[in-house]
Amino acid sequence: MSNRLGGFIAGQNISASIGTFSAVSSPTFTFGSTQGTPAVGQAIQLTTTGTLPTGLSTNLTYYVISTSTNTCQLSTTLGGSAVTFTNSSGSGTHTAVTQRAFNPYAGAPDTVEYLVVAGGGGGGGQIGGGGGAGGLLTATGFAVAAGSALTVTVGAGGSCNTSNQNGTNGNNSVFSSITATGGGGGNGNGSSTAAGSGGSGGGTSDSASSVGIGTSGQGFNGGAVGGDQSGGGGGSGSVGLNGVAGGIAGGGGTGTCSTITGQRGFYAGGGGGASYNIANAGGLGVAGGGNGGVYTTAIKETSGAVNTGGGGGGNSGVVGFDSSGGSGIVIVRYPQLNSAPAMVTGSPQVNYADGYQIYTWTSSGSIIF
Repeated sequence: MSNRLGGFIAGQNISASIGTFSAVSSPTFTFGSTQGTPAVGQAIQLTTTGTLPTGLSTNLTYYVISTSTNTCQLSTTLGGSAVTFTNSSGSGTHTAVTQRAFNPYAGAPDTVEYLVVAGGGGGGGQIGGGGGAGGLLTATGFAVAAGSALTVTVGAGGSCNTSNQNGTNGNNSVFSSITATGGGGGNGNGSSTAAGSGGSGGGTSDSASSVGIGTSGQGFNGGAVGGDQSGGGGGSGSVGLNGVAGGIAGGGGTGTCSTITGQRGFYAGGGGGASYNIANAGGLGVAGGGNGGVYTTAIKETSGAVNTGGGGGGNSGVVGFDSSGGSGIVIVRYPQLNSAPAMVTGSPQVNYADGYQIYTWTSSGSIIF
């Protein structure tokens, strides 16, 4: 990537103006204001649109040896004798400048914006409930300190179950002090254990079991069973739908739309519940959540989409079919004019959009600003 901006190259020396001056009464230089007068010890160069008074040069570095209000005296050596010049104003406009490295950046950021999504829960087995979505947390204005390493953890999705047991919960995702909770696993048909609670709760497939409970601010509860139609897993946007006896299995709860990458993306949707027969179809997953399977015709359930935190669809019970939860994701962005991080690990994808630099982790790592 080029480091050239506006005709300058980052790091190259450029002349920064201090102020205009007149040189009429040797050895004193008079500036237009006190604020525009260089300080004692400062190294400066002289430029002009015409000619300098005799005795001064544009090819020398001068050092300020004394100041008084808006006047100063210069020397060709630090702490040396004052230079003298003819008592003539010369011609044109005279300016004192200083050399500094061109830096187009505004330094390390003070705050960043983040999206943290945990891994989704796996689908329950044997006409199981849908897996709950991974917890989702997003905010602007998160304070960061330069030089401190901030942990990034991307949670894996939970596994499904092809027997009558619950799917496992997804794993947490972390950015610094922000922790999104893994989604709850879907309830397995015949299991007396409640569906998994987590970022969003898993759906249930047995009337003796309770739905999984979502975490406030991260997601919602799973849906309940209805007859042979399992409930969908909760999503970050709404509860999972209940199964309807004689109807269809419950769909997954809605997810969240984010534009943190500069494009619309959908995250943390619940997995659909599984159905007993094709006449009453399996529930649909949304925003990365997987679809529920169908037991009698072995219609395949689907897993949560990778790096969305979607819950896995309820498992039909067919060995070899997989409806694990989708893995999570961590995204951090801040203004493009701030400096790039001092160090990143975990190989995040880096892109630029809408005036931001954006770092997307699909595996664990760290960042130092």
